[in-house]
Formats: sequence, C-alpha cells, structure tokens
Amino acid sequence: MNALTLRPGTTVLFKRGSRCTGTFAPRGAGAAGAPIRIGAYGSGARPVIDGNGAPDAVLLQNTQWIELRDLEVTNAASPGGNRRGVHVRLSDYGTGRHYVLQNLYVHDVWGDDTKSTSGSDGILFSVVGDVRASAFDDVRVTGNTVKGVNRGGIRLVVSEWEQRPQVGSTGPVTKPWTANTRIVVAGNQVYDVGGDGIVILTARNALVEHNRIDGFQRRSAGYNAGMWPWNSDGTTFRYNEVSGGETTRDGMAFDVDQGTDTTVFEYNYSHDNAGGFVLLCNATGRVANAVVRYNVSQNDVFRGVEMCSGGIESAHVYNNTIYVGPGRSMTVINENTTAPHHVRFDNNIVVKAGDGTANLRLQPGTAVSPTHNTFVNVSGVESNPGGSTADPLLVAPGTGAAGYRLRAGSPATGAGTVISDNGGRDFYGNRVPRDRAPNIGAYEGRGVG
Repeated sequence: MNALTLRPGTTVLFKRGSRCTGTFAPRGAGAAGAPIRIGAYGSGARPVIDGNGAPDAVLLQNTQWIELRDLEVTNAASPGGNRRGVHVRLSDYGTGRHYVLQNLYVHDVWGDDTKSTSGSDGILFSVVGDVRASAFDDVRVTGNTVKGVNRGGIRLVVSEWEQRPQVGSTGPVTKPWTANTRIVVAGNQVYDVGGDGIVILTARNALVEHNRIDGFQRRSAGYNAGMWPWNSDGTTFRYNEVSGGETTRDGMAFDVDQGTDTTVFEYNYSHDNAGGFVLLCNATGRVANAVVRYNVSQNDVFRGVEMCSGGIESAHVYNNTIYVGPGRSMTVINENTTAPHHVRFDNNIVVKAGDGTANLRLQPGTAVSPTHNTFVNVSGVESNPGGSTADPLLVAPGTGAAGYRLRAGSPATGAGTVISDNGGRDFYGNRVPRDRAPNIGAYEGRGVG
C-alpha cells in the first residue's frame, strides 16, 4: 500500500485477524466529499499494524480528507526509542482539512520520555516546516483506546508555528502562532501512560469531552498531568473522568497551562490522583479568563487548586465539590507564587473526613479571597464571607460521583453567591439560576430525601 498514491474516494481495508509489520505510511489525499477511508473487513479481531520499533507504526503525512478506523496499532519492539503509534504530520503544507481517528486500539508503544513534534505518544498530531505556516482543521479523535504508552497518550497539535507573547516567546517572531481549529477529542479511553493523558496545544476552541483517563504520570521523570491545554484559546474540557495520577510532578487531574485564554473545565470527575485536582500554571506567559466550575474531586491528595510561579491574569474556581477522605491530606488552595494573580474561589464545598489534614496555604496579602464556600475541617481559613463550616449533608461522600448531591435540609442549599455567566447547568445536569442565589457545591437540584 505504501507504494501507491491513493486518490480521493479510495477505500483501503485490512483483513481482520491479519498482522502487518513495519510502518504503514500511505501517500495521496482525499477531497471534500470524497475522503480516503482506511479500515477493516471480515470478521474477528482488528487487523494489527505493528511498527516493530520504527519511529511510527502509522504515519499520515501531508495528507487531508482521510479517515482511519477499526485498527489495532502497536510499537513495542526495542523499547526506549523515539516512537509513536499513530502520527499525523504536516510539513510546509498549509491548512490540512478533515481527519478522523476512530475506534482504534493503540497499545504498547514503548517510546522515550520526550514530548515534541517528534516526541513519543500513542496518538500524535504535529506541524513542522520552515517555509509555509501549516495547521489542521476539522479533527475528530473519537472512541479510541490508548493503553500502555510512553510518554503521552493523545497529544495534538504540537506545532513549530507557535510563537506569540502569550506563551512567553521572546525575540523576533519567525513562526507566528497558527491556530489548529475544529478539534474534538471525545469518548476515548486512556490507560497506563508514562506521562500526560490528553493534551491540547496551539489550538482554538478545541473540545475535549466524555473521555476516561486512568493511570498517568507513571514512568516519566518530567512533569505531567491528566488533561490540559497549552498555548491555546477557548479550550473546553467537560464530562471527563480522570484518576490514577502518580507522583506530585504534577500528577493532578487537570491543568490550565501557560499561553491560554478562556479555558473551561466543567462537569468533570476527578479522583484518586496523587498530585491533586487542578493546577493554574503560568511561568512567563499568560493565563486569562480560566474557569473551573461544577466539577467533583474525590480523594485527590496533595493539593486542590495550586498556582505556579508566574502571575494569573484571571481565573474563577466556583461551585466545585472537593471531598478528602480518611487517611488523605490536601492543601486546598496553594498560592505557590508571590506574582500578581487574580483568582476567585466561590461557592465551593470542601469536606475533610477522618484522619489526615486539609488546609489553605495563602500568601500574606493574598490575591485569593474565598467567599461563600463551605469548609468542613479545613484549617487556615482566615476569611470566607458568606461561607460556612456546617456539614453540607452530602448524600454519600466517598462512594463515587453520584454521592455529592445534597440531602434535604442542607445548609448549602441556596447559600451561594450569584454568578451570572455560570454555564447554565450543574454537574448532574440540573439548571443553575442566573438571577438568584445557587446552592454551594456542584449540585443545584432539590434536596434528596
């Protein structure tokens, strides 16, 4: 197949139960209304593409209008080298359009500990070149399973055309920021990754939803989180579940990283992460208009919300429910910076149960001023106007995402402060009012009997 030039409308089907060794790198491109479709036929197990230690098992380079489905992809031979499972790459191409990766099983991609345009990932989209700015438009990565990879699970788009002041670029701009657009990463399962789970880079208005990550930052010597954006604007992460983050480098479920504007984390469930819940991380660039709302964190440890060394232009953390069970400890707010940072922390429930500790670590003259929060067994709370230390009467804390509704008679009912642009719904799908006081925490429905 590598010797052919595929034409628009071509279908390439591998026989189920078969195994092909080496790099599958088709040439040619589809066209609008006539994509190239690559998949499987027959009955039985998915066809296997085994990279056998090559840099890429599947390489889709300088192509567009292409769809890849129903294959098993692996690349385990000679572990430790620089390699990928599926790599989609543009080089001096301009804008490439329409890419679908669906129902793939990508596993045992044992690469090294690098992340770059040629880093080691299960699924990687990258842009390189020195002459012509390039970018992806209309990318759908849906319904895939990525398991047992080093370093990252799903990473897109790592681009050399990334320079702008928001990400800390200094000196002359030779490759200006060129946004990758209409990106959707949905319904994927990512297990046992050495570093990051799902990362969005150099993108505008990407959507990451209904994904499951379990087991990340397991083997990397660097800093990795469950899912996060970098150098991207308008990224929304919603309805995801993230667990099993290891180490405190970073090891938390979510991260609003440097060079980002209008990042939203909403309706996500985070639990059992060694690094904690969420990081607001800027060093020398910009983080602005970040929103973390209506999420549930259960038994994450070490830190709840942490700031990195740089300033935060604006971030609002509100109506989340954080539960820290027996034998676990957390610094609920960790101001790890003296740089100016404007972070609001409102309408959140934080409950510490049993042994262990929970506390706020705020700098003198703090920039974070909590209001209308419920803090139960949390120390270091110097001021919390409109807030409470009363038991919020959670239905079944510590038992999973369904356990954080409020029981009838909860003092958290209708006790929050009004936030007009609140997304319109809570973690459970209930409508959130815009013109009257909401509940505190991630649940807005009526009290449960």
